[in-house]
Amino acid sequence: MKRHRSGIEGWPIFFLLAILILGIAWLYTNWQSSQTVLPSGLTINGQDMGGMTRDQALSAIALDYTLPITVHYQDQVTQLLPEMVDLALDLDATAENLDEILATQTGMQGFFNYVRAQALQPESETQAVKAVVTYSRERVDAFLERTAQKYDQVPQTPVWLSDVGVFRPPQQGMQLDMEASRPLLVAAILAAAPEEREVYLIVQTEPAPVASMGLLRDAIAGTLSGYDGTAGLFIKHIPTGQELCINCDIAFSGLSTLKLGVVLTYYYIQGQSLDPYIDTLISTTLTTRDPVAADALLAQIGLGDPSVGTMQVSQFLTDLGLQSTFIAAPFGYDASEGIASPNYVTPGNSVPDLNTNPNPYLQTTPLEMGILLEGIAQCAREGGFLHVLYPKRLTSAECQSMLSWMTRNEVAPPVGANLPPEITIAHQDGWGDNTYVDLALVGPPGGEIVLSIFLHTTEWLVWEESLPAFSAIGQLAYSFFNPE
Repeated sequence: MKRHRSGIEGWPIFFLLAILILGIAWLYTNWQSSQTVLPSGLTINGQDMGGMTRDQALSAIALDYTLPITVHYQDQVTQLLPEMVDLALDLDATAENLDEILATQTGMQGFFNYVRAQALQPESETQAVKAVVTYSRERVDAFLERTAQKYDQVPQTPVWLSDVGVFRPPQQGMQLDMEASRPLLVAAILAAAPEEREVYLIVQTEPAPVASMGLLRDAIAGTLSGYDGTAGLFIKHIPTGQELCINCDIAFSGLSTLKLGVVLTYYYIQGQSLDPYIDTLISTTLTTRDPVAADALLAQIGLGDPSVGTMQVSQFLTDLGLQSTFIAAPFGYDASEGIASPNYVTPGNSVPDLNTNPNPYLQTTPLEMGILLEGIAQCAREGGFLHVLYPKRLTSAECQSMLSWMTRNEVAPPVGANLPPEITIAHQDGWGDNTYVDLALVGPPGGEIVLSIFLHTTEWLVWEESLPAFSAIGQLAYSFFNPE
């Protein structure tokens, strides 16, 4: 019985030895098989070569260094070919570096290293082989210099393109930073992985210069060079405060633009009304050329007498500082009614050598109408001089309501004929026998622009002939402040 138990007790040792021998044999077989390809985790200059044979890896790295480098200069993209910088791979030296790594994986030492790696490091150990690459520093600098010559630029002011009637956008200055870009380019040249053979050069930028309003003046003067009459205009870019005045302080017939003063005066005296009748009068006043609604609103201001209403409107406008703007008779005034000419003397109608024969009962200047429209725009945002002077009498809701109605004017805005259709334009136009006007607030994207444009001739002014002048000025102003 004792001999029988001793035999049974020897079996576990036998099995353990057998398993150990089989395990070693399995590891040895796998190790021998792995000798035909490079181990996982082996890279040459960052490019993974695991699973390739030695010759395949050397061929692959040689191919990698024939690929061009993609070079970015801001939005410009160019290709740098290896031969342009004398890029060369020393394949023999690279093979020696690879063989040094592989030598640690041959013989019994290599087998022991393999067993240890399998036991202690389940994940593959990274082994980096350095490829021997040469290039010409002088040619790298020459490439950077050529790139700078091609793409560097000084800041450029906008230019009026008279043939298309718009401004070429201003351009920022750009200068390649050679010192900062060189190491980035060299790193891309030496890299083997395709995704690393791409470089974004360092470019210093200088903001585009602010365009002079004189440029806009010259462009408009050129556009109006063939116009036989007097043009008065005031243009203001509200976000920057830039202004342009051409005959903006001389008197013109005020026409329907003075309806803005009537509505503001009503709001100042009565406040915003919930009466549908008053709402209809205001909306009709601001959306049509019909004088009836405006005169009915004057009657409301004058407690039944439109003539009294005109005096109150004129006084309100004078109190605002508009010294050349007044209404001395209702809009539908007929000369047969016998209202005496008021003979108002104002700064606007006292300018020598420039006489536009303004209506003696309805006068203003492009400057004062532009100031008034800007005030309404600022008031709509609870700012500007109207809000400062009358914070409780003129509310942002009232000013917003005025602008909203002006965007629905039944007459298409003459200044907007050549503007993008999505641009919001609130405007009040006016016309007479020899004077036409368009007072417009042109909306974003570049910020609101006030356009107060008056055209006058001594003869009959044909609407179809004046429309191109309005649209050209509108296009120039919009292009100037929205160069992109």
